Amino acid sequence: MRYDLFISDFDGTLLRRDDRVSARTVAAIKKFTSSGGVFGVSTGRAFASMIKRLGELGLSGDFPVMCCQGAASVDIRSGKTLGVIPMKKAAVSEFLRRAETLGLCPQYYTPDKIFTEKLNAVNKPYFDINRVLPEEVGRVSEHAENCCGPVLKTLCFIEPDRRSEMLDAFGDIQGIKVFASHPMLIEAVDASAGKGNGLRRLCESLGIPIGRSVAAGDELNDMEMVQAAGLGVAMGNAVPELKAVADRITSDCDNDGVAEILEEITE
Repeated sequence: MRYDLFISDFDGTLLRRDDRVSARTVAAIKKFTSSGGVFGVSTGRAFASMIKRLGELGLSGDFPVMCCQGAASVDIRSGKTLGVIPMKKAAVSEFLRRAETLGLCPQYYTPDKIFTEKLNAVNKPYFDINRVLPEEVGRVSEHAENCCGPVLKTLCFIEPDRRSEMLDAFGDIQGIKVFASHPMLIEAVDASAGKGNGLRRLCESLGIPIGRSVAAGDELNDMEMVQAAGLGVAMGNAVPELKAVADRITSDCDNDGVAEILEEITE
């Protein structure tokens, strides 16, 4: 095969809008891996969310999962964390304090937990979709100051029409990358994390030249990964900015865009 590795974003890419992965896509993944390819997922979600969803969707086996925007890599079989890229404590505190000052609803992620002030009408739909429950801790910026473990990601909820404004509001914090992963989400990870660097590290660990990788996504946070891959694929439902830098545009997530590319590259 020309490509040995296929990395897919999850929401809006592998996952359809009806919250399923089609039988065609599952079959295409199995055919690709049976032919010697490696299939993996790169997502902003926490691993606790992904381990539940992948099993439900019929995607089990031995494949890499990169979570929290490339800040953690996890063994899907054992659930063991293989590597993390923590944010610097000062950056975590600054992001959370700014979000609170702006009246936004922030949260932060460690390898096994998500912390938020409290469940409310703004964040509850997010946790329902992710099928995880956070720990409610009151003022999150103060709680993060006393966190002893690594912080992988921070996030806050915004109004959809304020995306550019909010990217600017957090963009000057030292040592982080800021992403818009959804019209209502602003996320940050360490500057050395992100999906593009996650793909590079995975290729290195597997001994696969990055030119023999495929990456597919739909949002702004997928841009680095799509640009880094040997074949960068934008979904038909992708934002215009991602389509502009992709090598290929495939069908949308509801019409098996991932399967379409997998079938094409599998011998």
